[in-house]
Amino acid sequence: PPDPVFLPVELEVLGVPEYYRLQRVDQDVAPNSSLHTRSETFLLLRAGSQPLVQATYPPFSTRQVTGTPVPPGSAAWTIRAMSLEDSVSPAEPVARGLGSFQGAGPPWGSARDLPCVTLHAHHRGQAARGTCRLQAPLGVCVVELEIPPHWFSLGSLHSHRSRQRDSDPSEPAERPEPVELHYSVGECGGREREAPRFLGMLQLRAGEPERRQEVRLDEKVLLRVPNVPLRPGQRFTATIALRHNFTANSLTLRIKAKKGLQVVSAHPSIPSTWSVHLEHSRGPKHTTAVVTCRRLGDIPAVPDSSRASEPVVILHLDVVVENGTGGLAPARPLTWQVEYPGQDPEAQKDKLVWEIQVSERDIRALVPLVQELEILNTAPLTGIPRVIPVKLVAVEAGGRVSELTDPVGCESADKQVLQVSDSCDLVFVGGKESRGARGARVDFWVRRLRAELSFSVWAPLLPLRVQLGDPILEQLRGWRVPGGPDSAVVESEDPAEEPERRARSCRPQFQRTGLRVLAHFVAHPLDGGRHLSYLPGPEWLLDVTHLVAARTRVQDPRVASLEAGAVVVGREPGFTSVEV
Repeated sequence: PPDPVFLPVELEVLGVPEYYRLQRVDQDVAPNSSLHTRSETFLLLRAGSQPLVQATYPPFSTRQVTGTPVPPGSAAWTIRAMSLEDSVSPAEPVARGLGSFQGAGPPWGSARDLPCVTLHAHHRGQAARGTCRLQAPLGVCVVELEIPPHWFSLGSLHSHRSRQRDSDPSEPAERPEPVELHYSVGECGGREREAPRFLGMLQLRAGEPERRQEVRLDEKVLLRVPNVPLRPGQRFTATIALRHNFTANSLTLRIKAKKGLQVVSAHPSIPSTWSVHLEHSRGPKHTTAVVTCRRLGDIPAVPDSSRASEPVVILHLDVVVENGTGGLAPARPLTWQVEYPGQDPEAQKDKLVWEIQVSERDIRALVPLVQELEILNTAPLTGIPRVIPVKLVAVEAGGRVSELTDPVGCESADKQVLQVSDSCDLVFVGGKESRGARGARVDFWVRRLRAELSFSVWAPLLPLRVQLGDPILEQLRGWRVPGGPDSAVVESEDPAEEPERRARSCRPQFQRTGLRVLAHFVAHPLDGGRHLSYLPGPEWLLDVTHLVAARTRVQDPRVASLEAGAVVVGREPGFTSVEV
């Protein structure tokens, strides 16, 4: 077949931070190109609001805006939204959603330019909505949407049936009621620019599930404590539970609390079975509480035989966080030690230190803010790391958002895909990663607050494909250029003789051809399977010629040379190859 002919127009995209030419795996030139037309496909990454396509055919040049036109005077808003709760209850019927600006830089000039984010909740044909305006300088806001009370009516029925099920195992279990969340972006007080987008599902629960953790004081005694930050003046309850093999008739619990914490009361869960006595002593830095429990009778039998092996709660301890112990989640330790007759002597020496977190503010969520959740890992090709800054913020009840100043912990779930800096303010790929993945997770934590980000990381599939427009470069008959055959690689010893040497000799003129270096970018499955995901699809290759230009060379520079990393020029008869 004849060689393809196309209009030699240079196409490029302006106003976009990063873009790539695409080429089909089985085609060198777009099928609709001809001597009068030129067609190319581009992949835009981190696209701006108004990409421009520029076509140049010297001395002519033209530009055209692509995409949906933005009305004059309005900003280009790319907003990411997330839900901050999985479930809500009548005790606090508030659904929170956070909206944050995405992009290389804020597109607003003043506060009045900032858009609004609207959170929509849908439940059984009914709808509720709440709105917030993005706030500078972080470019975020939190919508607090109050769920209508009657939406929980069925949840109350679930709670009633749950109590019935405790006495009647045949009663079927009920699931929490689902609420569908959507979000939209638009001018505050004006029309929304687009249809609401799906955000996630929210569960309506009749009661708020307790967030508690269970730790062992020894093999037979368990401690259950809250797993949430507490506020000054707040009171919490710790419980002591015994395993079924605990047979002693008494138990002594010693609790040492630092200044700012105080055990205020202790009472048995079953007064007819256990008696409880509490004594206090105060030192300069600590207060010590000694709780003595004595058995009065046998523990009542549990009707459900399946629960016979579950620990039995015998003691409730009320602890108060005193005022004036604030700061952002400082650690307040409580030291626990248990003693009872027949206890292992080694276990009797053990002490458990459990830290509670105290915060002046009612912080509800930790949120990592990033501008991108997709990374094209070009570091193996360029040697230059790809970096995404991370900013961690705390969301308080009431919707206030503030940057964190406390030490933060972080970790990448798979370091073969994605890295995170020691200071937790950067997510990056440095070139040593072995693969890409969709859903690559990075975890962040501050005390007991946790959050995660999920990234799509695309890595080049090696080996690269090197493509020449024409692998055979013919000599142009009748054309010669100054310079001998070795002029490209051998210079005259005397620079003053160089012009004379060039004037005396000429060498044949050879053809030149375009060079393209192409690559698939892929993501491997997280489960270790072999099925790869391709960007943007398996039929497309990305043109990475400009990325590897500094690492591209002609094996024998006497036969051909490379210009600008993208054009191969013949110099003398022979065979050679292009390597990356």
